[in-house]
Amino acid sequence: MNKSHAVIDVKQLIAGSSIDELNKLAEEYFARTQDWTFHLSKPFGSVDEAPQLLINFAVVLQGLELCRGLEVLEFGAGTCWASRYLSQLGCAVIATDISPTALKIGKELYERQPVFGNMPEPNFLLFDGYRIDLPDNSVDRIICLHALHHVPNPQTVLSEFGRVLRDGGIAGFAEPGPEHSRSPQSQDEMRTFGVVENDVDISQIWRDAKACGFTDIKLAVFNVPPFLLSPTEFEQLLKGGPASKRFAQALAAFLKDQRTFFLYKGKPAALNSRFPGGLSAKIEIEPSSLICRADEEITLRARVENNGKAVWLPRSAGIGAVQLGCHVYDSSGKIFRQSYHWEALMDGDGLPVLPNDAVAVVVRMAPLPAGEYVLEFDMVSNDVAWFAQNGSPTVRVPLTVTG
Repeated sequence: MNKSHAVIDVKQLIAGSSIDELNKLAEEYFARTQDWTFHLSKPFGSVDEAPQLLINFAVVLQGLELCRGLEVLEFGAGTCWASRYLSQLGCAVIATDISPTALKIGKELYERQPVFGNMPEPNFLLFDGYRIDLPDNSVDRIICLHALHHVPNPQTVLSEFGRVLRDGGIAGFAEPGPEHSRSPQSQDEMRTFGVVENDVDISQIWRDAKACGFTDIKLAVFNVPPFLLSPTEFEQLLKGGPASKRFAQALAAFLKDQRTFFLYKGKPAALNSRFPGGLSAKIEIEPSSLICRADEEITLRARVENNGKAVWLPRSAGIGAVQLGCHVYDSSGKIFRQSYHWEALMDGDGLPVLPNDAVAVVVRMAPLPAGEYVLEFDMVSNDVAWFAQNGSPTVRVPLTVTG
C-alpha cells in the first residue's frame, strides 16, 4: 500500500498534534473557502446531506425540551445554521466555535436571513480549545451537532459542559458511531485537511460525563432512511407481524453508525408554564349569565384552580406568565373579539401558582357595544399557548349588553 494511502490512526493523529495546531487546521478549513454559498445554504447545501442533518437536528431539538427564553449554547456551531433556527424559536443563543471564519459566516447568515419577530439577539463566542468563556451555571441547554467527534480533548470539553450548564439542564448530541475514524470519508478528511475524525465511544463518554457532574444519559432510537412498506405490510407492522422484525433489523443497521444522545445534569427542573405540556385548569365564573349597559364596565368573579402538572408563572415572568383570558363571540357564534381581555391572577409581581392551588380574582373588562354575546374564558400562558389547546375546559357566559 502506498504511504499516501496508509490508514490513519486518529489516536496517533491527536497524539502527534497540539490543540493549537489542530485549532489552526480547523480555521484553515473554513478560511480557504472563497465561495460561502454551500455554508450559507446549510442544512440545504446538499440533497444527500439534508435529510441526515434535518432529522438529527429534529431528534436533538425534541430531546432538549426547549421553550422560549432558554439560554442555549451551541458548541461547534460552525456557520450557525442550527443556531439561527434556535434563535427563531425564541432561545437566547450563544454560538461558539474554534474557527473565527466559521463564526463570521454565521454572522453573515443572520444578516442575510434575519430572524422574524422580537427574538433574543445571538452571541458569537470564539472557543480556544480549552475553556468556554462563560460563567459557571450560565446556560440552560447545550446542543452539539456533529462536533464532539472533531474534538481532540473530549474529556476537557465535557468538563466545560458540566461547568457552564445549570442544574436541571440537558446537553444534546448528534454524533457518528464507534468506528467513524475508519470510514472512507473520515480517512479522506484526515488525510486531506488534517482534522480530527474521532470514534464515538458512548461508554467512555458516560464515564467522563459522570466525572464532570452529569447524572444521567439517554440514547435516541430513530431511523433516517424511510422504511417503505405496502399498505398490507404497514398494517402487519402495527400488529407486530413479520415487517416489524425487518424494521428492527433495518433500524439496528442504521444505528450502528449513529450516536444521538443526551446528558442530564442534576434533577429535572420543575415543569412550569413556559412549556405547553402540563397546562390545565378548572375555571368557575360568577354570575353564570350577565346583563349590563353599553357604557358599563363588565365585572365578573372567577376562581381558577391549577389542576395540571406545571407551575404557573406570575405576570412578571413575561414569557409563560399565566392569566385568565377571554374571547368574545357574537349572537351568531362567530368570534367578535379574539383575546379581548387578560386578567392577572395577582397584583404586582405575585407568586407562582402551584399545582392544586386555586386563586380568586375579580375580572373587569372594557364595555362592549349593545348586542348579544358569549364570553368564553380560558387560561393563557403568555407567548406559549391557550390552555384549551391542551384540552383544558373553557367556561362560557352569555352576556346581554343594552343600549
